[in-house]
Amino acid sequence: MNDTVIVIPIRLQASRFPNKPFAKIDNLPMLHYVFNAASKTHKNVFLAICDQEVEDYCNKNNLPFVKTNPNHISGSDRIGEAVEKLEKKLNFNFIVNVQGDMPFIKKEYILSLRQNLSTFKMSTLACPFKNKVEAESLSKVKVEVAYDNNLVAKDFKRSLIDISKLNKSIFHHIGVYGFQKQFLKEYVSQKPTKRELEEKLEQLRVHGNTKISITIIDEEILGVDTKEDLDTVNQLIQDHG
Repeated sequence: MNDTVIVIPIRLQASRFPNKPFAKIDNLPMLHYVFNAASKTHKNVFLAICDQEVEDYCNKNNLPFVKTNPNHISGSDRIGEAVEKLEKKLNFNFIVNVQGDMPFIKKEYILSLRQNLSTFKMSTLACPFKNKVEAESLSKVKVEVAYDNNLVAKDFKRSLIDISKLNKSIFHHIGVYGFQKQFLKEYVSQKPTKRELEEKLEQLRVHGNTKISITIIDEEILGVDTKEDLDTVNQLIQDHG
């Protein structure tokens, strides 16, 4: 993966969980824990940051970072700016976007995202829904998939339209992405679409214009959206050592 960088967008402002990147996971700030997890896959891992407090922490702890504009409307836009700066000093063609609140990101997930970029301009992950209640939650993004030699996204939405397709062609979308570099530049140069803004799903900006590769993994990558999630993560780490 010498032709690839992993970028983790980090932002302190969060309505549901303020200061989340500094919440402790196994006694380490979350941003540092996720950085370490991603670094098990690849040496070129960077935090895309926009807060002075985060910059100070990165400098103190020798974490590679790229300073970005605080006003980006999505993580992909933040990564686009970071890539523009990184390519001035590094030679790469592919980007994997790991979210800063996914402490259990695994090497095989990152490798799958990268592998699919050999054929597709953009790649992402999905998993089966645990049950109907979870599938009906508007906070759980759905991806409908189609088979076109490979598995590709047919649509992304928050509502569940057809329960009969659950875990057959409609799955739980997991918001980590792979990009071909040139495609990411095209992506962030476009204005957000009406549907992207309505659904608050950044991938809808390009979905209609390009095939997005989907890899189905066995289970959800547990993210930290609330303090209750944080307690769950720390308990799992404690239970499994």
